[in-house]
Amino acid sequence: MNLEINKPYQFAAIAVLIAGTLAYGLINTPTGTKVEGLQFANKSEAVEMKEDNFQRAKPLVEPTGFINADNVSIEENVGNKVILLDMWTYSCINCQRTFPHLKEWNRKYRDDGLLIIGNHAPEFEFEKERSNVKDAVKKHNLNYPVVLDNKYGTWNAYNNRYWPQKYLIGVDGFIRYERIGEGRYERTEQKIRELLKELKRRKGENPILTDEELNLAENQLDSTDVNTDRVETPEIYFGASRNTEYLENGQTDITGTQNLKIPENIREDRLYLSKNWNFTEEYASSEDGEIVLDYKAKNVNMVLEGNDTSVKVFHNGEPVTEASGELVTDSTITIGDEQLYSIIRNQEYSRNTLKLEIKEGKLKAYTFTFG
Repeated sequence: MNLEINKPYQFAAIAVLIAGTLAYGLINTPTGTKVEGLQFANKSEAVEMKEDNFQRAKPLVEPTGFINADNVSIEENVGNKVILLDMWTYSCINCQRTFPHLKEWNRKYRDDGLLIIGNHAPEFEFEKERSNVKDAVKKHNLNYPVVLDNKYGTWNAYNNRYWPQKYLIGVDGFIRYERIGEGRYERTEQKIRELLKELKRRKGENPILTDEELNLAENQLDSTDVNTDRVETPEIYFGASRNTEYLENGQTDITGTQNLKIPENIREDRLYLSKNWNFTEEYASSEDGEIVLDYKAKNVNMVLEGNDTSVKVFHNGEPVTEASGELVTDSTITIGDEQLYSIIRNQEYSRNTLKLEIKEGKLKAYTFTFG
């Protein structure tokens, strides 16, 4: 699975456990309540069984800002809501492909008590800019609360390692379900429904959900799912801190300028650069360089930054046409703000050779991602 992995490698995993701040308090569990297939005889047994089988949810730790809300917290909503905490970052294609499902769940279930909180933990420095995150939230039409986690407080409190990762928190304040990465949307929705019905029963309400009562359409998804099992090329980073494995024709793990040349024969799934490239920890930049990659996937995306930088795109030795990405026009893409750019959209999963030539301006290349 093509996941964004190993969160902020520059940060040691800090166990952020704030004993005493989790003033959740268990909601009374009525006799006979079933949770995860377990039948509890009484409140005491329910507490013990849940403590043995589930972890308590943590609060949001040191948020650095909010979008779509003035404030939001987990502890204040436990007992009244089922909470879906989504760990994401805006340049992550794997995160973006989950958005249609998150938006659909929000549409269908918010009136039943579902609260989605998007915890934005940045992978790159530019993703710490509130304006950038706000623009991404608007672009993708996310209308649930988003929390900026620039200090990785909540990320570390949950010992998280992946983008995206989802945590479902039940009425009792326990994490009742987790999902790493994309896929298994039906299973996740099933768990949402189970926990919402439990919430309604706990409140003494009829456990029928709104979509059942009103016979709403099953979904309104504009799904962008891909078969990640058919993608053979892994995510490839340009920056010196993470280019060790796949930068084939340059010195890895070091910052500074390198003058590179692409050999006649190239290996599959390896990154090749030509001409002058300046390597920083997070990205490599050039004003006249080329990028070559032999890949196998359906879609190719890149996290890039430029100053109206013009880049010519070649596919299998020819200027790209039918396989052009969303922003590629006449085989050329213009790179501006730091974000994820669609470079190639093939009809099928296949092996191809991609070449990018910088024609004008300066390009900063962070990573390749595939779908």
